[in-house]
Amino acid sequence: MTGATAHPSLRRFQRDASSLFVKICGVRDAETARVCAEAGADAIGLVFAQGSPRTVTEAEASTVRIAFDRPEMVIGVFRDPSCDDPQLAAHGGAVQLHGRESPEFVSELRQRWSSEGRAGCVIFKAVEPDEALLARWANVTGIDAILIDSAVAGSGAPHEQRWLERLGDLLPTVRAPIILAGGLTPENVGEAIELVGPAGIDVSSGVESVRGVKDHAKIRAFIAAARAAHARRR
Repeated sequence: MTGATAHPSLRRFQRDASSLFVKICGVRDAETARVCAEAGADAIGLVFAQGSPRTVTEAEASTVRIAFDRPEMVIGVFRDPSCDDPQLAAHGGAVQLHGRESPEFVSELRQRWSSEGRAGCVIFKAVEPDEALLARWANVTGIDAILIDSAVAGSGAPHEQRWLERLGDLLPTVRAPIILAGGLTPENVGEAIELVGPAGIDVSSGVESVRGVKDHAKIRAFIAAARAAHARRR
């Protein structure tokens, strides 16, 4: 497969408009945030959803935001929040909705943010590897990207090859850029990029030494492998 380029809807989020969008999720400390920035990550994720070993407190989140060199691309990960969620309001920036949120909720959130002067804030919507779910979100105008995760978020379970191949076929039918997540590692991210040709990638467990603890060498290796694979497709 050839001809991979940055999706126009993601270019404003990227360090280099011709490159792959790369997000490292589940960052919990300032040192890791700095490593992500130095390695060339376009964004990092702060998990506010409860029940994850990567969930951060507001105090931890504050130190991470300061340490990353692109504070507008420190993305808060939420699961089924309300528009009045105090953590959502406190984060005040880009968000990733990782629950059962509806297009109607996104519309309501956009309206709320517009009234608060935050109309340009980024919204990513995570969905399971399901063609019907992807179709439901394919043309929703309130989101900036669709993130395809594993069936169990944060599990590190990789996608089946036939699903990745099918996802690659579906990309032209989806308005929003696709960010691929779920079971990616420094060893397999290149193949996934070759099969799908996503606009971006997202990793959490695949760059950890133990669950919830980021491995800085793996972060660097993952970003390097992803960039190299994207360059081969162009």
